[in-house]
Amino acid sequence: MARLLHVSDLHFGTPSVPEQVEALEALISKESFDAIVVSGDLSQRSRTHEFTRARAFLSFARQHAPVLVVPGNHDVAWWTAPVGLGSRSAMYTRYRRFVSEDLEPTLQLPGITIVGLNSSHGIQPYTLTTRPRDLSVVGALRPTQWSKARNAFAAAPSGDLKVLVFHHNLLRGKLSNRWGLASRALGLEQAARTGTELVLCGHDHEDRIEQVAVAGRRFVVSTANTLSNRVRGGRASSLNVIATTAREVQVAPWAWVGEVRRFVPQEAACFPR
Repeated sequence: MARLLHVSDLHFGTPSVPEQVEALEALISKESFDAIVVSGDLSQRSRTHEFTRARAFLSFARQHAPVLVVPGNHDVAWWTAPVGLGSRSAMYTRYRRFVSEDLEPTLQLPGITIVGLNSSHGIQPYTLTTRPRDLSVVGALRPTQWSKARNAFAAAPSGDLKVLVFHHNLLRGKLSNRWGLASRALGLEQAARTGTELVLCGHDHEDRIEQVAVAGRRFVVSTANTLSNRVRGGRASSLNVIATTAREVQVAPWAWVGEVRRFVPQEAACFPR
């Protein structure tokens, strides 16, 4: 059995809840994970001091397990290249300096292939919607990115669990009623065609664990909640722990319980592979 820890939207900066971060680090120290996945939004305003704290957390996590991390929309200095005008590379300068040079990392573990994609492109023509409030918030994955994931999974060892990671929520939020990707429901079909069995994402600040069937394929979506004070609907902050075998995938939310100042495991959802 392999175990993955999936966290998202830590928002180091003003929204961060230090006691939750400390509890997360204690959990990483105590539990055994084969990999730790962070699906974006380590910062709140892409500021140096926020990324400095994020780097410290990632350094700590890497002492305990391999870490795969992708950017979130809050990690991108979109104002350096609005609608493609300016420096696209400058949008990721601080992320690359403090977090990782690689915006789309892959991680190969025994029995698992994890592919990260960057869905956080700032404000580009292909991220625009009819809703002004979506500016800099909605993400996108381009055809070449979907192809990259499809090719990586096709080359993966037989029997590997295929895990796809990006920041924006793939499923329409139940509380926000918003899609994370500009392609909206089409994103589900595009994800299915990569051959993924498990999608890890965040962004919407609403915990969600669901299996979907589309385009003749079936896969599980793990949407981790935020570890900050920006939780939707008064729900508890939470993270997801994934346990996988050759026959099934189990995803369990661990919810923050303030009275005991730690994350407590909740009932796991089990899905056949």
